[in-house]
Formats: sequence, structure tokens, C-alpha cells
Amino acid sequence: MKYVSLILLVLLFAGCDRSQGDITITGTATGANFGHVTIRDQANNNVYSTDISAGKFNISKRFLQYSGYYKLVYSLSSATTRRVDIFLQPGEYSININPKKINNYPLITSLSKKQTELSAYYTLADSINAENRKRVIAIHSQIEGVENQAVTLEEHAAMTAKLHEDELNANRVDELTNLNAFINKYPENEIAPHIMLQMDYQNNPTEFYTIFQKLSSAAKSSDDGKELESKLKPLANVSAGTSTPTIAGKTPDGKTLDIKAMNKKIILLDFWRSTNGTSRDNHQYMITGLLSQFGDKGFGIVSISFDTEKNRWTTAITGDKMTWPQISDLKGDDSPNADSWGIKSIPAYCLLDSHGQIIEHVKDFNNVAASVANYLKTH
Repeated sequence: MKYVSLILLVLLFAGCDRSQGDITITGTATGANFGHVTIRDQANNNVYSTDISAGKFNISKRFLQYSGYYKLVYSLSSATTRRVDIFLQPGEYSININPKKINNYPLITSLSKKQTELSAYYTLADSINAENRKRVIAIHSQIEGVENQAVTLEEHAAMTAKLHEDELNANRVDELTNLNAFINKYPENEIAPHIMLQMDYQNNPTEFYTIFQKLSSAAKSSDDGKELESKLKPLANVSAGTSTPTIAGKTPDGKTLDIKAMNKKIILLDFWRSTNGTSRDNHQYMITGLLSQFGDKGFGIVSISFDTEKNRWTTAITGDKMTWPQISDLKGDDSPNADSWGIKSIPAYCLLDSHGQIIEHVKDFNNVAASVANYLKTH
């Protein structure tokens, strides 16, 4: 588990190089009477700032401290603020913001190869998302048409339910669809790791890691590529269907634990800490909710603590009335359990089957009961 300060340093310097020099930005936002444009670095510090006046803005020959990824932040009259990626290096940039398509990526031209690739990605993503919106509009028309059809109530309900499901699917902007389309079209690009780091790769690490393997050598060896691989690889090793990594630590009385020997159909791994209030509160529901409902149906719990002091750990176990197996190596954030299990924050939860394979990482503790119930129905 990495410390926050380390993460901030990685974010600040990933994708940056030491190229320095002057940069000139000429911009248009035709039809916008006023507005504001700001460029921020990856630590969210303002680097350049200027007003939009009569549809134009300029950042004239300013010194650029380093080449790398920045955020272009702009707000126009009667429009919300937009934040988009931009790669800056010394030279001349032209930025055209279309107020009529405020949600689309601006037209940015420069001699920067990485910026050209960023523009290609976001333009392609805008096109795919626009097609999704067209599908949603078409489905809405179909739903309205069903209202006027002479069908039975059951037929009407079935048709409407199907159309609403289609609408839900069309509304899902699939990051992987956009990413795959871009990589297929631009296989030698260098900016895919930067894009992927901003995506929700934690929810589907195996597929993201498969995509990572397809990237160019330049992309993989970039700072963003190295960071992405360091995060994806351990997560992919603990994705659904994989065997469980070793759990470091022992029970309070110094013994090791064989999870398979528990002879449970499904086991909840509870990654917690005695000083974390949410962890402690959830232990009470494990007793009154989960164990009372599923305890006699093959459900079990194993708690894995990120504490550093044994007395504090064991006192919390007693105080929370936790009667199920407890494990800790008392190394806190330095525990190898953090990296091997892909734990980024506490509390965290994972469901295992009787063979010790991962069923799922549960993102929301409130969903544990439903996941357990659904699994027990078929096992």
C-alpha cells in the first residue's frame, strides 16, 4: 500500500521530461463573448491563465518548465467548466473550442506527436459516444411507440422492459470499447498508458492487463507504462477466477490458517484496521446480518488486519466480538498483503469459493449480502 505522498510524486512526474522552452497558444471559441482558460499541471497548480474575449484567447510566448501532460480547463458563457488532457511541449499550439459541442474534445493542432495522439483518442471516443446517444434517442422513440400499440398488458410490460434494458446498455459509455478502437487504429501510440491510468481499471484488471500487453514497446517503457504495469499486474493476479495469493500473517496465538480447511462454500475476506471506524462498524453487520443469515449455509469470514500493534489489534477483536479467524503480520501499510491482494484502501472485501479461488472483489460492502445469497443459490 503506497503512501499518499509517493502517489502524488508519481502523478506529478509521470509522463514529464526535461524539455524546456517557449510555448505559444492561440485559441478560438467562436461565438463565446467571454470565458476563461487555465492550464494546470498534474499537481493541479495553475501554470497559465487567460480570458476569452470576442471568441479568442492567447497565451503569447511563455516559458514552459517541462514537457508533459497538463489539464486544459475552460469555461464559456452559459456553459459548465470542462477539463481535458493536453500534452504540452515548447512550440506553437492552436486550440479551437466549439461552444456548440462543449462536451467534445477541442481541435488542437501542434507539432507534438503525443498531443496528436491524444486528439486522435478523444476524437474517436467522442464519435463512439455520439453513436451511443443516437441509439438512446432511437430507443426513446420506440418506447413512445409502444405506448400507442394495441397489445396486452403483459406484452406491453415485456416490450417496455426490453427497451429500457437496451437504453441502459446504450447509456453505458464503455471505456474498453473506446480504448480498443483507438489501439486497433493506432497500435504504435505512446499515450495509451496515460489514458488507462485515468480509467476504472481496478474493476476489470485482467482485461486491462491483456490490453496493456498489446501496447507498443515505447508505450510500455514510458513512465506511465511502468506505473500502469506495476498497478495492473498484481490486480490481474487477484481477479475473479484466479487462485488466491498467499495471505501473510498469523492468528493472535501465532498459528497459520488454512482457508480451505474451513470447509466453507463461500468465505468473505475482510481487510481492516482497528483504527478505521468503517471497518469496525461493518463488523457489527457481519454478526447481525451476514452470519445470522448465512452462517449455517456454508458462509464464513476471515479478517486480515493492517494493524502494527498486537495489543490494539487483539483489543479490537474482543471489542467487536469477532469470533471468526483473524490474521495479521502487524506490518501495517508495509504488509505484502496490500500489493498481493491489490488493496488500495481500508476496508476492502473479497469473496472466495471453497477451493480458494476468487469469486469477486466487492466494491461496496452493502452488496456483500446479495453476492453471497446469489452464490449460495447455485452452489
